[in-house]
Order: sequence, then C-alpha cells, then structure tokens
Amino acid sequence: MDQPSIPGGVRLPCLYCGERYGPGDVARHTEPVRCGRCITCVDKPACFDCRLMYCVCDVHRYRG
Repeated sequence: MDQPSIPGGVRLPCLYCGERYGPGDVARHTEPVRCGRCITCVDKPACFDCRLMYCVCDVHRYRG
C-alpha cells in the first residue's frame, strides 16, 4: 500500500500517528501488526499508540 499524496508530490501525514513518512517507512505506517491482545489496537500499524489504560500489547502500548 502506498502513502496517499496530493498533486505536486506532497505527502500527507499518517492517519494513525500524524507523521509524514517516506518510502522507507511505509510498512511501519500501513501494515497491520497482529498483536491480538487489545481490542483497541489490534490490526493497527506499528506507529499506532494505543491510549487504552490497560493495553498490554508491547508494540502499541502508549509510552507518552
């Protein structure tokens, strides 16, 4: 899956984290990580920060 862009080659921010990313980070922002341990973040990409208080997923747990 390619990152959405608008005319002129300007890259839109990621729908999950808001970062603008290049071709090297496409997988981190678009491919789902099947953590399966939290109903909020299941099948979200690795860049997603789950803000559920009881999230136990090591990939998505919010660290902010």
